[in-house]
Amino acid sequence: MNEDMILPASVGQAGVPVRCATVEDLARVRERLAKVEGGHDNLRDGLNTLSVQFSDLRRDLTKAVADHAAQTRREIMERVAAMGETANERDTEVSERLSRIEGGIRLANWITVTFIILATGLLGWGQIGDAAWSLCKRALGYEP
Repeated sequence: MNEDMILPASVGQAGVPVRCATVEDLARVRERLAKVEGGHDNLRDGLNTLSVQFSDLRRDLTKAVADHAAQTRREIMERVAAMGETANERDTEVSERLSRIEGGIRLANWITVTFIILATGLLGWGQIGDAAWSLCKRALGYEP
C-alpha cells in the first residue's frame, strides 16, 4: 500500500473499497483546475473584447448608415431642385410663346375687324354714292 494514499473511513455501497486520491493526484487536479480557470479568464477577456468590438462596429455601422442616408437625401433634394428649375424654365418658355401667340391673335383680330369695318363702310358709302348718283341722274333727267 502506498504511504501517500488516504485510507477510507468506510467501504462503498456495494462493499467495494473507495479509492482515495494521492497528493500527486490532487496536485494534477489543482494544476488542471488552474488551467481551466485560466482558460475561463481568457474566454471572459475575449468575450469582453468581442463585446467592445461589437459595440464599436455597431456604432460605426450606425454612423455610416446615417451618413449615407444624409448624402442620399442631399442628392435627391438636389435632383428635385434641378427638376423644379427645369420645369420653371419650361413654364416660362411656354408662357412666353403663348403670350406671343396671343398677341398675334389679337393683332390678327384687330386687322380683320378693321378690314371688315372699312369694307362695310366703303360698301355703305358706295351704296350712298350710287343712290346719290342715281338721284342726280333722275333729277337732271338723264334717266328715264
